Amino acid sequence: MSQKIVVGLIAAPELPASIGKKYMERIAPQLQNQIKQDVEWEMKIIVDPLTGSAETVGEILEKAIEIKETEEWDYAVCLTDLPLFHETNIVGADISLHHGVAQLSIPVFGWLPTKKRIQNAIIQIIREIYYYQGNSDKIDELEKSKPERILQKQFPVSRVKRLSTKEEVVGKEARYIAYPRTVGRIRLLMGMTQANRPMSIMPSLKSIIAVAFSTGVFGLIFTTIWELSYILSNYRLIALNAAAIGLMVFWIITAHNLWENPSSQSEPKLRRLYNQTTILTLLISVISYYVVLYILFLVAIIVLIPPDVYASSINLEGEFTFVYFLRLAWVATSISTIVGAIGASLENEELVRDITYGYRQKRRYSEIEKTN
Repeated sequence: MSQKIVVGLIAAPELPASIGKKYMERIAPQLQNQIKQDVEWEMKIIVDPLTGSAETVGEILEKAIEIKETEEWDYAVCLTDLPLFHETNIVGADISLHHGVAQLSIPVFGWLPTKKRIQNAIIQIIREIYYYQGNSDKIDELEKSKPERILQKQFPVSRVKRLSTKEEVVGKEARYIAYPRTVGRIRLLMGMTQANRPMSIMPSLKSIIAVAFSTGVFGLIFTTIWELSYILSNYRLIALNAAAIGLMVFWIITAHNLWENPSSQSEPKLRRLYNQTTILTLLISVISYYVVLYILFLVAIIVLIPPDVYASSINLEGEFTFVYFLRLAWVATSISTIVGAIGASLENEELVRDITYGYRQKRRYSEIEKTN
């Protein structure tokens, strides 16, 4: 092979870094098969906190140009877990064809599965840069093939639209935006929630589960909770369930200062998006906690309470069915969550705060200041 092209991946910490490291070795053979076989493709990766803290496309691409020149790469692609906007449009990817750099916003891909789609998107971005810089005779071919159709396959619900723009900071660009905006925003919110890793705080909920379970088991000694499970309607049980989960989310946010307040360093649009993501992340975490607690109560009820004792204590009309135990576990879980869990302390403060975008960005800015 007479030509060698080095492509660098500049990944933000956490999720982008893990994706980049996992798929880095797979991309090079795909580039050789899909773009040009007589070229030796080499992939390299570095993790840079600015890629996960800058909130504008220009900052990321300028950093990419600097790193590409320092490392002597031919092309560079930034992977970020931040949402990026151009005016009111959600940006999925921005390509500086002239400088051979690009950025890719992972949250735009939505919830699972994303890793394979991100790999395909990186290959498509490199294809565009390669044709523009080294194969001018294929630019028309690339334009006729409508490259957004290739990226479109990575977005089965929402779509992406390719825009050609001119910006002084990075030169000639190809920008991919998500549309329609409503669907794109939903996908963005889901992708940001995944980047927050909602299940990662489950170990910190162990103390809350212990308090809630011990409180609930003690309450099961008294038949009042049995009677409530029998007389309450399904609508009231659902309302009690929602209140328990809602109060738990509210308590975690307020107790650990997870809410993004107005400041000179954050845009209102991004701040609202960060707060929405925090709420959705905690909802998933607390619902998972609720399910675990429900299973524990159900097992305890089956072991401790004989069906005939339950039936006689509440003056059950008709034959006993297992549904009554399911309802009893439901009430016990909701009440114990409200009474026992509120006020309990999470075991890992740092881990809880790390599921929010604002906190991760502040930490990354601190890392940048330490290295400068």
